[in-house]
Parts: sequence; C-alpha cells; structure tokens
Amino acid sequence: MFILETLIAITVAMTTAFGGLVAEDLITRDAACTISAVPDLWSPECTSPSRLAWFVGTLAVLITAMAVRAWMIAHNGTLYYLRLLPAESADRMRAAVDVANARSLDFRSATGWFGTNGDVVDLRRAVDHVSDELERAMNDDDDATGYVLAPNLAFPAALAVGYDTLLRERTHLAELPTEARRRRLPGGDTGVRTVYFDDGDDMWAERRWLSRRSRPDSELSMVTLGTGHGPTGRVWLSLQLDGGGAVSEVDAQHPLRAAADLVVVVGPTATTDGVETLRPWALPAGRWYPGASGRQIDRRAFARLVEELSGAVEQVLDDHPEADVLLSGRMPRSVAFALGYVISQRKDDRIEGKRAAHHPTRPDNTRAERAQARAENEGLSSLSRFWSSVTPVLEHLGEAKPALVHAAQRDEVVRRLPVGPAA
Repeated sequence: MFILETLIAITVAMTTAFGGLVAEDLITRDAACTISAVPDLWSPECTSPSRLAWFVGTLAVLITAMAVRAWMIAHNGTLYYLRLLPAESADRMRAAVDVANARSLDFRSATGWFGTNGDVVDLRRAVDHVSDELERAMNDDDDATGYVLAPNLAFPAALAVGYDTLLRERTHLAELPTEARRRRLPGGDTGVRTVYFDDGDDMWAERRWLSRRSRPDSELSMVTLGTGHGPTGRVWLSLQLDGGGAVSEVDAQHPLRAAADLVVVVGPTATTDGVETLRPWALPAGRWYPGASGRQIDRRAFARLVEELSGAVEQVLDDHPEADVLLSGRMPRSVAFALGYVISQRKDDRIEGKRAAHHPTRPDNTRAERAQARAENEGLSSLSRFWSSVTPVLEHLGEAKPALVHAAQRDEVVRRLPVGPAA
C-alpha cells in the first residue's frame, strides 16, 4: 500500500504539471488553433504533442492506480485477529498475522486464553469478551473499507463467536498458515488463504435452503454407527474435514462418545480395502491476484461446504428431536467460524424438502416446546433450537469435554453429561 500511495502522489504531481502546460498551450496559441475534434488537440498549432502525451499517460496511470487502491481497500481493509485458545496451547499464528497485516489498511485484535480444568469447560465470559470486542471494533471501523476476519478459535468458541457476529458487506475470512513465510518477494503471495464471505442478500439473507435429503450430490458422507434401536437420548455428532483413519474409529477413545446412544460421522470418505476411511478436505484455493494478501478460496465451494455441514447438524436434530447432541469437529478455523454464522442464518428460515410432522409433542412439553414442535413440523429449521439441543465438545490434549459457550445453552443439561470412563 505504501508503494501504491507513493505512486499516486507522484502521478498526481506529474498530471497536474503536464496538465498545466497543456492548458497554457491552448490559451497562448494563435488563431490558427481550431479544435473541432479530439485529433485537433495533437496538432502543433494547438499543443505540444509530447506534453499532451505525457499528460494523457500520467492521467491513465493515476486512474489505474486509484482503481487498484479502491480494490485493495475493499478486499484487504482492516485485519481482525480473533484468538481464543486453551492456556496450554501455543499461538502459532503470530508470525502469519504480522505477514497478513503488512497488506492491511489497519489492524484490530480480540484475544484471550482459557483454562480447561474441570469436567465442563465454561467459556461463556471469554467468548462474550471476544464477540463484544469484535463488534465494537467493527462499529468503529470505516464502512468504506473491507473486513478481513482471521479466526484462531477453539472449535466451540468458533461456533459461538461466528453465531453471534453481524457481518458487514465486503467481509472476507482468512485462513492463516501455521508457518508464515519468512522470505517473500514484495507484493508476492503471503500464504494466507482468504474467502469472500459477504453478508449481502445474494449470499445468505435470501439464500434458498434445502434439506440435506434433497441434495443427492452431497460432497460429505453421513455415516451412522450403532443400532439405533429404542429411544435415542444422546447422539455423538463428529464433523471431520481433516481426514485420517477409519470412520468407525473416529473419537473412539473418548468416554463421551462411548456413552452416546448413537454416533454420526460427517465428512468426505473413501473406501480402502473394504474399510470406509476419512479423507482430508482441502481449501479450494484459486489464483493469486497481485496486491492481495494471498490466494482466493473458491467462495461457492466454500459456501456449499458450510451449507452441507449445517445441513448435517440439522438432519440429526430432525431425526432425534428429543436427544442431546454432542458436537465435535476437526476442520479449518475459518470453516468453524463460518459454520456458526450459517447456523444463525439458517435457523430462521423454512427448509425446502424437510419431512413434515416429524417432531412429536409429549404431554409434559411446555407451551414453548409445543410451539417449537409445531413450527418444525411446518418446515421451520430445527437449528432454531441449536443451543438448547447441541453441546459443542472441546478436544484438547487427548481429552474431550463438553463446553459452555453461549447464553442459550442449558447449563444443567451440559453439566450432567458423563465425562468419566464409560461404565
């Protein structure tokens, strides 16, 4: 940006100087100068062709530089670094933040650490702090610039912060590399991967939501483990994009998973030697544009993935309306943040292809629960009860613990979840 601003300043001075010389030529020339068409400007009787050429050339450079500056302001804008990690973890994004910040017009941060002691990890205050700081900073920012959000949040926190965030126009999400490039050419690719995640009507507010069952071409598989006989009181739902290992062994070491009545694994899969295994999902990065912080992720592929993930959570809530769902996830940090945001958008809409009359009511239901059941049976997304039915799981240092991250969660339900060894 410094080089571009310098170029603009120089071209402004040169354009002004040569423009003044051209104006002087037109004013001081004799009566032989008649301008009836544009080519007449280049005649020796009216102007000096060399002066006019310099004026037109510097003006073209100035217009181009101003256009590039406007593009960079809209796409780079202010970099927002969001960090909320266990206190025992290392922040490996610091170098990448410095590299990405070199391309940004401004920098804001909302960060914190949290402890993981106890059977349940309560992150509500820390999450509220990050969300409040982000909202305050975005409210104080210049609306003419773009917003680049770089989340480095634990999975439960990413869901909550993304869910509560009100995105602006010209918003991008950034996936920072774990190891920033120490040496790079000026203006070169920094290794940052960004995706356009604007909240405009064409992307989310007016999106046509389809149930997962209405999309036979889903990129992600949904594998159900367990018999499924009898009432389902607890479901372990695992969203896996990092790949690795057999589907049947996903999270098998966690007592929380062993205590579940049903296990559902969602992710891209492949069959190897007759065993269904998880394969990694790679960010679909496209070409790099000069002046950008890094390569652009295909926004349509990214949006489709997040929509599929939210649809998988919705389907589990549809199929098991009375169950407590434990949600774990391994995915890029930007995807987890985007998933929280899309859940908050999808929960307010009707879902096409949703099975009707699938949420029964019971005599002991409250008035609110009966109203919720009727709304879902008429097609409302079951994600409207996401926080009352779903408990995010924090996986850290080989342990999996339920997390309290949002005010809408039921504290008493989360705290009575079994966390010790399975009986």
